[in-house]
Amino acid sequence: GVSAAHFNIGVMYMMGTEVEEDMDKAFRHYEAAAMSGDVDARFNLGCLEKNAGNNDLALQHFLISAKLGCDGSLSNVKRLLMAGLATKADYAAALRG
Repeated sequence: GVSAAHFNIGVMYMMGTEVEEDMDKAFRHYEAAAMSGDVDARFNLGCLEKNAGNNDLALQHFLISAKLGCDGSLSNVKRLLMAGLATKADYAAALRG
């Protein structure tokens, strides 16, 4: 569907596969996919935000995708907790799913 297409285009822009690498375009396509319920796109948004130093936004993306069953997001919420960037309540919410 449309969300899968946005996700795949986001990956292409993020990796520079068959297009010039463009993180802004990757972000926009991941965002469109995430808004349509794509869990992997939501996870990738969290990673992009984390890499940009936007820990609060990263946490929000990871919490949403962890609640939808993404194990990678759960691990990242735990890492944020260990770094003092998330609360025990955040981690508990992610565990509850």
